[in-house]
Amino acid sequence: MLENMNRLVEKIDALNKSLSIYAPKHKKRINSNNFAKQLELATSGNNISSCSPATTVKPTDKEIASNIREDINNLVEKYSKEYNLEPALIQQLINVASGYDPNAVGKNGQLGLMQINPSLLGQFGVTNPFDPQQNISAGTQHLSQLLQNNSGNLPLALAAYNTDPMTVKRFGGVPPYLDTKNFVNQIINGLNK
Repeated sequence: MLENMNRLVEKIDALNKSLSIYAPKHKKRINSNNFAKQLELATSGNNISSCSPATTVKPTDKEIASNIREDINNLVEKYSKEYNLEPALIQQLINVASGYDPNAVGKNGQLGLMQINPSLLGQFGVTNPFDPQQNISAGTQHLSQLLQNNSGNLPLALAAYNTDPMTVKRFGGVPPYLDTKNFVNQIINGLNK
């Protein structure tokens, strides 16, 4: 960086010399050598040279993960309030469904943080299921509708979320599928902790 600055100072000095015939005689010329020396002194101290660009510019993976988690939590707060649900419920669902991975793809094709069924994307206006905002908005709205359709019964709503409403209706409750039972139990148990 210092070499680039020295070259820049040399170019400025050359321009000043070539344009000096147009400059008024009474102005004092700045000594570019003094500037270069001052710049070198300023950058040779412990305050700048001890900081590496990687630590000051690029955040660590842990910092990135923390920021993503904070952004997700803010979205959960926003959409939980909008759809009248407890944020803890949505956070627990995200934890169980995707482990907070915005790019998760389930074994049955569910997508994103809240593992949205692809057949529901159009219904909720989702154009990118891996976008946390769209995913959380759609997933929260879907769960809210399922709770309303199941008279507020959380296990039935969660089972319908994991499978589909017709399967829950056909079995008259939580279907006997191991995946669905685990999904429902993990969320409810996580909320009770």
